[in-house]
Amino acid sequence: MLYRAVCDTIVTGMVSQVSLLLNGGRVDIAVQEAAVRLGVHPTRVRQLVRRGELAGHRVGRVWLVDPRDVARLAGRKSRAGRPLAPARAWGLLDLLDGGSAPWLPSVARSQVRQLLSRLNGADSDRWRSALRSRSEVLRLRAHPAAITRLLAEPQVLAAGAAEAARMGVDLVAMSEVPQMYVPSWRWPDLGRALWIIEASAEPNLLVRVPQGVWPFEGHARPGLAALAADLLESAEPRAVTGGVAKLNELSARVVGGRL
Repeated sequence: MLYRAVCDTIVTGMVSQVSLLLNGGRVDIAVQEAAVRLGVHPTRVRQLVRRGELAGHRVGRVWLVDPRDVARLAGRKSRAGRPLAPARAWGLLDLLDGGSAPWLPSVARSQVRQLLSRLNGADSDRWRSALRSRSEVLRLRAHPAAITRLLAEPQVLAAGAAEAARMGVDLVAMSEVPQMYVPSWRWPDLGRALWIIEASAEPNLLVRVPQGVWPFEGHARPGLAALAADLLESAEPRAVTGGVAKLNELSARVVGGRL
């Protein structure tokens, strides 16, 4: 439960200008404060929350953000380059998996290959920065039966650390909420049909909605490069290490002409 003073603040509509103290002693900050600390517009902060780059949750109609995540992102900002457009980010990952990124024009494909040669051997921050616009990441809550039904839907693909480990990432799969890829044209209709709700604070399901293109057309599972890239967003250092190692292994093969 929020403290009475916090509740009163919400009622009076002043929540956007203050920090809020939640159970457990964690102080979350409003979107406007996060925007000031990051030097961006509040709309950008909301986008970062929706994409899973910032941990946030809603209190009524108001978004609150974990300041530790804001500090982490601010620390990376000076080193981070501009992200690839979503279709190019997915093109890069498809090339890493031995594909041809057929949705990209030949000029764009050539440019992505050039970038890939520069990313070869990069650290997790550079990989994460280049690929960060590829998906909208939704933190959700659903009945276990709804999660099972969602995974059984056509074009919905299992993701997460367990899938990455099964496909060869050097990682002992840790306990995590189920993760899935869902095409943009099927979401949010699927969520509504299965009574899946937004729950950033305590999710039991994470849905990744690729932007710009559905990169898994004709595939029964996500590519290894996509799963490795997802690990870069983990709070578990072992997962990040495993993800960047696999991306650099794949990029070395591509750059070296061994794929």
